[in-house]
Amino acid sequence: MRNASKVVEETFAEMRWRCLSLAADLDRIQRASDGGKVLASDPRLIKLRQALQALLASEPGRAERVQMIFSDTTPPPSRAPKPETRSPIR
Repeated sequence: MRNASKVVEETFAEMRWRCLSLAADLDRIQRASDGGKVLASDPRLIKLRQALQALLASEPGRAERVQMIFSDTTPPPSRAPKPETRSPIR
């Protein structure tokens, strides 16, 4: 098993880049017309805020929780029975 400090050493630059990229994206939205309104009300951004809160939790399983936040949990539509068809040959 790898040492946690080694994992941080190997992944920190990429994690930092992801964080900065997300911050820049949110700043662009904020600066756009109605940006503040969109940041507060867009369902995708609301889920993104929930995901960020999940990332800050100290319990393991962050990836699964974030995946569930972005997953569509609505049940699939039920299949309607196929209508009976009659053979064209009698």
